[in-house]
Amino acid sequence: MVEEKNNEMMHDMPNEMKGAKPLPPHMDKEMPPHMDKDMPHGPGMTPDKDMAPELETKLTFDESVLKKIVNRTSGEVAGVLSLEGGMLHDMTDFFRKNEDPTKGVAVAVDDDQNVKVELDATMRYGEDAPAVFAEVTKAIVRNVKEMTGMTVIGVSMHVKDMLTEEEIARQEDDADDHDDAKDEVRMTRDDKDLQPA
Repeated sequence: MVEEKNNEMMHDMPNEMKGAKPLPPHMDKEMPPHMDKDMPHGPGMTPDKDMAPELETKLTFDESVLKKIVNRTSGEVAGVLSLEGGMLHDMTDFFRKNEDPTKGVAVAVDDDQNVKVELDATMRYGEDAPAVFAEVTKAIVRNVKEMTGMTVIGVSMHVKDMLTEEEIARQEDDADDHDDAKDEVRMTRDDKDLQPA
């Protein structure tokens, strides 16, 4: 009779369980109502998802990261030559490779979600400033959202100068001369280091 009952139970089981060993006697007993023998138990393992502690997460960005995104984004828009911080007379930084990527940008962050941006820009002479500003604004809003998930709620741009092609060429020459002078000083120092004592 017991064998017939076991055969009936085996017939109703899924194929992968038919060859399984029976539960040991201490586990075959009825489990307390709050525990389910099919759920994991032990320290750190809770059978009830509602009882599991909620994972707390928070992603924040340093203002310099936001400034860098805004600076790089603005620099990709035709018509914007550079963003300038403070005095404009030193345009040579624009043409150097080691330019400060946060220069000319101020940001204010509200509740780690909303950003206001202020720019000091130098534009190419003859450009349609309102059209360039609209394009810069659109690009900043898009890139800040895509890269950080934050929402830009305000953009203001102060145009500090509009440079002609001649002024741009002169600034590039000045920057090249300045870099050449730096290279000469560096080479002279290196030559002194290589001479025997």
